[in-house]
Amino acid sequence: MKSSTCLKAIAGAAIVTGALCTAQFADVSTAAAADDAVLQAARSMTPPDYAGPTTPAKAPKDIKIAVVTCLSVLHGCVSPADGIQHAGEKLGWTVKVYDGGGTPNKQNAAILDAISSGANVIATIAIDPNLIQLALSEAKKAGIPVIAGSNGIDTPNPVKSPANGGLGFAFDVSPDYGTLGVHAAQWMIADSNDKANIALFSDKEFPSIMAQEVGILQGLADCKTCTVSKPIYFTATQIASQLGQMTVDYVRSHPDVDYIYGAFDPPVAAQVAALMQAGMTNKVKIVGALGNQQNLNFIRAGRLQVADMAYDNEYMGWAMVDQTIRLLNKQPLIEPHGENLPFVILDKTNLPPAGADWQAKTGYQEKFLALWK
Repeated sequence: MKSSTCLKAIAGAAIVTGALCTAQFADVSTAAAADDAVLQAARSMTPPDYAGPTTPAKAPKDIKIAVVTCLSVLHGCVSPADGIQHAGEKLGWTVKVYDGGGTPNKQNAAILDAISSGANVIATIAIDPNLIQLALSEAKKAGIPVIAGSNGIDTPNPVKSPANGGLGFAFDVSPDYGTLGVHAAQWMIADSNDKANIALFSDKEFPSIMAQEVGILQGLADCKTCTVSKPIYFTATQIASQLGQMTVDYVRSHPDVDYIYGAFDPPVAAQVAALMQAGMTNKVKIVGALGNQQNLNFIRAGRLQVADMAYDNEYMGWAMVDQTIRLLNKQPLIEPHGENLPFVILDKTNLPPAGADWQAKTGYQEKFLALWK
């Protein structure tokens, strides 16, 4: 199935906004032109303009917000916290960031420390609520709301409640991981001229990665001439020690593989290093997610990684503050709870300047501040 047909089949997805679904697109006569159009659509920001809240919500004063990251050595865990800090500074709030340390024990401990510090609100970044039930129980006893970002367990993603009736978050602000995955799949299909042979690596530990995987598989299912491996699952603790060699071994034993979906950027960095050390510099093309600067530099330098599923983590932080204000005010939360967080597929044609994260150029900070007066 050619990419143009694939796009029509997923007409509800944001990749085919506007002109690509029109008769003009149907008139494109060559597959190459159609693939170019798909690539260009994937490179465009979704949504194309500011689509965040427009209903005012006056910000309360003197709020202390504690932010607990999943693991503070990972840029994707920290950058939404930076957004919360930037928004909080504008409101005169006190923002303190705790390192979740990458393990449930440390994440529970960090939240308990935040409770002891007298925080009014606790924000978590990419932390599975199933793994912090002790801390969530203590926060509930203390009357402190716990919110979340980057989990992919709340709208616009499928809503997932903790197992066995466990405690959850007041809300989770995330991009539409499923649609983002579809966009990345369509990018790979078009980039390969519908011939991609993809090794699909993934990590079950993060609900957001699993939501993204659903989108990837949905998008790739439209390419009947592509080959997709069964998911090859790894864990965060394997990234530094084992994933690189796992990837080298897989590529050696599957010589027809020419694309790797690496799930998110830290594992992709390990894969890039291992494949380069093994002399496989031109063997595969790798697609990651998060928009980490190290990975964008791989794309910039032509080092195996060719695309990245990036979303605006600064916007995530501001949207988490916006929903927090509404929660504290007892106003209705904005739907979807992700507040239409912008995302994009980055490749060598649309990278941000070196040293900068990708951010939506919609002036959203000023729009949020205007709502909070």
